[in-house]
Amino acid sequence: MDPRPTPAPASRHTDGMADIDPTGTVSGALADELAPGVLRAAAALPSGGARGGDLTPVAGWIGERVGARRVVLRLAGAGEDTAPVEFAGTPPQQLRRGAAAPERPDTACDDEVSTFPIHHHGTEVGALIVTLTPPAHPAVVGPARPADPRPALVDAARVLGVVVAGAAAQHRARRARRRDQDALARIADTRQRAASMMESERHALERDLHDGVQLHLVSLQLAAAVVEHRLDTATADEHTLTDALADLGSRLDRTHRLLIDTAAGIIPGPLRAAGLAAGLTDGFSDAADVTLDISPAVRTRRYPPIIESTVYFTCLEAVNNALKHAPGAPVTVTVRDTYQGLWFEVADTGPGLDPTSKHGLPRLRARLAAIGAAPQVTSAPSQGTRITAIIPI
Repeated sequence: MDPRPTPAPASRHTDGMADIDPTGTVSGALADELAPGVLRAAAALPSGGARGGDLTPVAGWIGERVGARRVVLRLAGAGEDTAPVEFAGTPPQQLRRGAAAPERPDTACDDEVSTFPIHHHGTEVGALIVTLTPPAHPAVVGPARPADPRPALVDAARVLGVVVAGAAAQHRARRARRRDQDALARIADTRQRAASMMESERHALERDLHDGVQLHLVSLQLAAAVVEHRLDTATADEHTLTDALADLGSRLDRTHRLLIDTAAGIIPGPLRAAGLAAGLTDGFSDAADVTLDISPAVRTRRYPPIIESTVYFTCLEAVNNALKHAPGAPVTVTVRDTYQGLWFEVADTGPGLDPTSKHGLPRLRARLAAIGAAPQVTSAPSQGTRITAIIPI
């Protein structure tokens, strides 16, 4: 028997797959097992869904094996026009040893940050970034780490190529799906807005035709009926007939011009050029039973275009309703500029509205509601009808 004492075996600490040698060198177990372990950790990741392509567990696994403070797996170009996608892992043993992270070492013992490029088929697809704390510093928690785990990390970076490339592909696919979904949502929104605008324009054109052109058509119809009556009763001489035909021609030209302007969405010329008083004067020039009472303040003042056009078409509609439901009854249109706003009234002396009938005047109410006003309708049998409103200025 050899009398010399048997030397004590070198103390070894096993942390998962990594065997730590007190001499400060990387044991063969770490070098041999880190790369295969990385592949096994990557194989356990979800292959799809919201967590597909998330490499955070792999980064944390690497950090635990090499005793790193922080490990980042960066996907180069996965975000295309955005910053590269990064997955950071914190070794679990740091979290188990306390809620707060260890204090950063002083400037004499700064962390060591090493970057290992990751390639796939000769193209750099990412990087493995490892932050290591010098083993002699007291901030290191858990067992001492190998003095130089970088050779093992180089091997890990070599096998991560296919993993990082797959994760980048999943992120690009997800981003492409989001872009497609956003594009489809924008298209649907644009289509809905266009349809809504077209419907709104259609209703506006319908209101303008009803409120503006119809008055001239009714007036033209009444004038034609007078000529027809005179012809039937032989009460029209040659001179009278010539004047009546000339008047009909003038009314036709005016109605035709107004119809074209309305269909094109153009405000009548006098209203656009000279204001509300001029527009109403021109609009009722062919209505013999309509009297205008417009104050001097209104005649000399211009209002916002939307207010002028709203009051103009509202008055035309109210007068047109009076001519249809109270034919032959005088109608008075009164417009005043008051401290409350622009006030107007359309009153007739006709038979009035039946209180049991539905006289909600939906078109007129809708037009006024668009500028924050509401009509007041007063009517009784044999007492005529009054429609008033105040437009806030």
